Amino acid sequence: MSVNTDELKKFLESKITSLRKELEFYEFLLSIIESGYIPTIKGNKGSIEYIKNKKGEILAEIYFTPPVAKFVIKNKITLSKSYFSALSKILESEKELNKIDYTIEMDKNDIREIVLKNVNSDIIYNKIKTGIQAILERATG
Repeated sequence: MSVNTDELKKFLESKITSLRKELEFYEFLLSIIESGYIPTIKGNKGSIEYIKNKKGEILAEIYFTPPVAKFVIKNKITLSKSYFSALSKILESEKELNKIDYTIEMDKNDIREIVLKNVNSDIIYNKIKTGIQAILERATG
């Protein structure tokens, strides 16, 4: 019984890559538990997404467990008056159109968290997420 070393090498490289991805996933789950956000994720409908800048750095983590979406800002982001006004317009518009409720948590002049309630459709969620993403990217770019 002879073993083809090229096939064995490909198999081992594939297995190592797979295990690295699995390790990253477990480290990610551990970071969620350590951050204290695990109680907000209930059932199997919850999702976690990221808003990243053009360099690939994470600007915010989004925890979406319908009907609640929580945008947690990872670094200090100070919104100018015009960006804060644009953010308010997006959220107020959705409040009137789709009956969502929202709170914006600030730390002095830095935005820390945006919590949306009554987000009952993926379309509304994606629309708001895209707007917030555009504002955060421009505010940090």
